Amino acid sequence: MLHIFIINPFAGDKTFADDLRTKLSSIEGLDYFVFNTRYAGYETELVRKILHIFNGEKLRFYCCGGSGTMRNMLNGFDDFSKVEIAFFPCGLTNDFLKMFGESAQRFEQIEELIYGDVIDIDYIKSNHGVSLNTLSTGLDSNCLKKMDDFRLFRVISKDLPYSIATVYSIFVSKTEEYELTLNGETRTGKFAEIFVGNGSIFGGSLYFAERTCVNDGKAIYSVVGNKRGFGLLKVMLALTGKKYDKYPELMDLGETDRIRFRRVDGQPFSINQDGDIINNVTECEAEIVHKGMRFVVPKGVKAL
Repeated sequence: MLHIFIINPFAGDKTFADDLRTKLSSIEGLDYFVFNTRYAGYETELVRKILHIFNGEKLRFYCCGGSGTMRNMLNGFDDFSKVEIAFFPCGLTNDFLKMFGESAQRFEQIEELIYGDVIDIDYIKSNHGVSLNTLSTGLDSNCLKKMDDFRLFRVISKDLPYSIATVYSIFVSKTEEYELTLNGETRTGKFAEIFVGNGSIFGGSLYFAERTCVNDGKAIYSVVGNKRGFGLLKVMLALTGKKYDKYPELMDLGETDRIRFRRVDGQPFSINQDGDIINNVTECEAEIVHKGMRFVVPKGVKAL
């Protein structure tokens, strides 16, 4: 097997890429190549080139970065059945790995992945690409769009632009009217957030369900109605505080294997796929692909 490491040198600390290369060079018998990303989204192009060059080889791809790096890497594949995917995390949140509970820390040791097991997991396939953990629109996509306005605050803390953008979006962003189809039923209304997740955590600390499974063929959905300001802040505090008993009164929560939504006025909007913003969307349609990805886990680790 050929091991392909795709490193985002801008993720993690300044020595992350060099440290990983040093570690790999010390592992005897490892047949591998290392590639650095050049800019956001380059992972997709890089994967396609690698697949062409090594056509017919048995390949394992390692995402060495954060959730956005993983999402961009995944969108370079046409067929997941022919490759294995590993996630060596160094991003801000890496929310999908939290689905493996206390074992999530083991993913941070590269040897655990090189000598790990392979399990079949679900992923989200949409008409705007693939994501591993979440797809959503509303509050969180507004946050991502506003983050760049507050980028100078990174000199204080790398998390501060996101925090400021979140507060701004809670109290300033408008809700829009959507046509939404879930489990074959269509409804319209003003929604502050439409979320569908293969996992149940995003944004680092927002918990949408007490327990979920990454290979059951179902996604968790959450739909927050026409809330703004303190009403929306109440939702956020409940999600952060894991106050599951409050969820029924604050949002519509359930399971589905597919979702479709568009703005009633036909105007374009933005969606968030695993921390990457996609603009100028006129309609979004997504489904869960049941056990469609061969995912590497540390030996003995099971999906929750």
